Amino acid sequence: MLRTLPICALSMLAVVVATLPACQSRSTEVSSRSVVRPEDNIADRIDRGDWMVNQGATVYKVMAQAQANRPPEHIGFVEKRQYRQRRGGPEFNIHIVTTNDRKEQVGHIDQLGRAYKYEPQRNGTFQQVEVPSNSLEFNVQAILGSAQHVTLKKTSERRLAFEALDADGDGVLQLAETQSFGGRVTSADVNRDGVVDFEEFDALDVL
Repeated sequence: MLRTLPICALSMLAVVVATLPACQSRSTEVSSRSVVRPEDNIADRIDRGDWMVNQGATVYKVMAQAQANRPPEHIGFVEKRQYRQRRGGPEFNIHIVTTNDRKEQVGHIDQLGRAYKYEPQRNGTFQQVEVPSNSLEFNVQAILGSAQHVTLKKTSERRLAFEALDADGDGVLQLAETQSFGGRVTSADVNRDGVVDFEEFDALDVL
């Protein structure tokens, strides 16, 4: 299917799968063909057919710069997914942008650095709109609609799981915070100080 694609299309299959013509010029106009449905996001479409996720993904927290003397605000996530063709060929990256609810995808950035925001429509679908592109952080800021400068803080699924359990945000897991996991987490307290820190949690191989 892809034997005779030009070089630009081969390096940018993400663009093709996202229903955009290969090597399309930058534009802020809405593409009438680019409709993203909640149940049919870009990552799911790329994962089908001849394309597959390669080597998992890298997760970043999106932190918005706050006013003076206040910590940055966590406003979303970016998931960098690596793809390659099953039959071989170049790898490429797609950055998926979500709100703090990682199931709520609000846009993506393709291999060429072009950023697209998903605008909800009255009929319940989403229309894909290209936004002015710059650095990765600027693109994420535009997609999330933040008025504040954003930075990306690398994290991991393990770290996010730990933070979800750490209800009081003190950086360690108390007994009450690990009860839903039974003895699997509490047994990780190897130094017997009564709490589980992230290093002890990350060493678990049963989660």
